[in-house]
Amino acid sequence: MAEFSSDTDHMNPESADLRALAKHLYDSYLKSFPLTKAKARAILSGKTGDIAPFVIHDMKSLTAGEQLIHCKQVPLLEHRQEQGFSHEPNDEAELRFFQRCQVRSVEAVREVTEFAKSIPGFINLDLNDQVTLLKYGVHEVLISMWASLMNKDGTLISYGQIFMTREFLKSLRKPFCEMMEPKFDFSVKFNALELDDSDMALFLAVIILSGDRPGLVNVKPIEDLQDTVLQALELQLKLNHPESLQLFAKLLQKMTDLRQIVTDHVRLMQLLKKTEVDMCLHPLMQEIIKDLY
Repeated sequence: MAEFSSDTDHMNPESADLRALAKHLYDSYLKSFPLTKAKARAILSGKTGDIAPFVIHDMKSLTAGEQLIHCKQVPLLEHRQEQGFSHEPNDEAELRFFQRCQVRSVEAVREVTEFAKSIPGFINLDLNDQVTLLKYGVHEVLISMWASLMNKDGTLISYGQIFMTREFLKSLRKPFCEMMEPKFDFSVKFNALELDDSDMALFLAVIILSGDRPGLVNVKPIEDLQDTVLQALELQLKLNHPESLQLFAKLLQKMTDLRQIVTDHVRLMQLLKKTEVDMCLHPLMQEIIKDLY
């Protein structure tokens, strides 16, 4: 970051402005998101010196580790039992886990919202457009960030305190078992690009500022903001990854991939909503997926 700042003195004014924007978004990213890519990769590689994450690899370890999943307890199952629902113990553990993940997702949505509000010009957009951009962009942002927490064998959850194996997630009943595998496939390819947190900050801002979302009222100012961030991202990648000449183009392709993953994810969430675990969906998450794709 020190090099990053001193170089701006020798750039033309436009490039200096783009670097200043990149630094601002990186600072906002660090402030908004507690578990950065750098921290997550250190945990996954065992280089933090802290206690290793608790590993969930079967139903027994899920039951033992679920209390570590940081979020407020929602009395979902008790309510379901009052309504006459009954589940096998393993099913209940899966539901409790899903419920906790839902509440953690709501916390993550708030983090993304705070980051979006820090993008210069975002809060000056039409209020309805701000809501639309977040509604359509939040899952794409979260899946991009989730890639940082994953390797081919599993994923960190609960701010890095738990590592859940990929094989265990595949062993869950439908549709739970179908939810994570596409994210793992995406993460392997996305992580191969070797972005760092300063790159990620710009990429997430580009995702949020997509002017082709359905229902936008005033597209021009959104496209203008995104164009500026895209210029900052292209410059950043040239300076940060001089050996990867196609990185900018590859990263833009990932935006297309993300839309398909989110479309499939929303389809599974809608399936959940229609079946046994409709009460598992947090109201905010229901509102986000409503009429989405």
